[in-house]
Amino acid sequence: MSGDGATIILSFQPNHFKLFLSKKSSLLVIHATCINGAKNRIKSKNAALVHIRQPKDVLSKMASSLLLQSSADSLQDDMKKGCKVEADATKKIVVRSRAHIERNRKGDRLIECMDVLCVQEDGDATYLPVDNDDEEYCEYITGKTDKNTISLKVERSKIFAEWIIDTYGKDLLCRGTGVLDVAGGNGETCRHLVAKGIPVTLLDPNPRCGSSPGFTIIPHPLNGDGSDLTSRNDDIGNIVRNCSMICGLHPDQATEPIVSLAERLNVKFAILPCCVMPSLFPHRVQRKHGDPVRSYSAFCQYLLDMAPEKEEFFLDHLPFVGRNKVIYRSPS
Repeated sequence: MSGDGATIILSFQPNHFKLFLSKKSSLLVIHATCINGAKNRIKSKNAALVHIRQPKDVLSKMASSLLLQSSADSLQDDMKKGCKVEADATKKIVVRSRAHIERNRKGDRLIECMDVLCVQEDGDATYLPVDNDDEEYCEYITGKTDKNTISLKVERSKIFAEWIIDTYGKDLLCRGTGVLDVAGGNGETCRHLVAKGIPVTLLDPNPRCGSSPGFTIIPHPLNGDGSDLTSRNDDIGNIVRNCSMICGLHPDQATEPIVSLAERLNVKFAILPCCVMPSLFPHRVQRKHGDPVRSYSAFCQYLLDMAPEKEEFFLDHLPFVGRNKVIYRSPS
């Protein structure tokens, strides 16, 4: 169910750009306005930063084609120095990009181009239809066929439960006391797992799933690495210590503790991070360069970097609207 191979076709009106040239890696960053978007991804008139990575000579030629012809000669030097250069807004650039669109710290959409399909001049025949509801060009694809489409948020618990079963298998999930669903709130993920014959326990300080949900409920929070729970000599301690895997769909403050508990118990885990909450967790810094973890992407990388030495955590995308990155431990 990975979205790694998913692509969409978009078109943009360039506003200005910067060109960064080097022998090893060159980058053209275009500040642009979307013309043809993709449903649930990016709308027409949305602003975006279009990232194009190509060999140095290819990018130089492409950047030159975006310059205003009236001032092209005088802007060539600025362009080559990496200065911000005004683009010819009458032109249109059509690209194939990854379907999963990130945002930077400022909230700008980042379009990572896989191919530049064309740079159109004013008056050229339209490469893409203008109707942004067009099924062929504006499909929000997450797989290699149009049957695997994005689902609404209300279906995310079901999708997550199915992904857990597909990834880890029923035999593993039924071991010990079964799956521990942390901060599952209304218990929807639990219900979908129970429906497949998998034992589940909901660990949540404020469960909202009724008095007879069909699964065990532990009305406690998960803090730190869960030592306060696993040290208990009662049913709660037994359930947590002997769980088969730990999951969390947008578990907020419990996101990092899920990883810590799973590492300490040496069990599988799968989480979909949501809120970063940098003010509550000022200790979080990125391993690579020590910057504070303030964005969603940085938080996901922070969680991936929590993997023990000689182990790697993995990332996948689930097909529903919203924050759909799942970080997980290998099933093998």
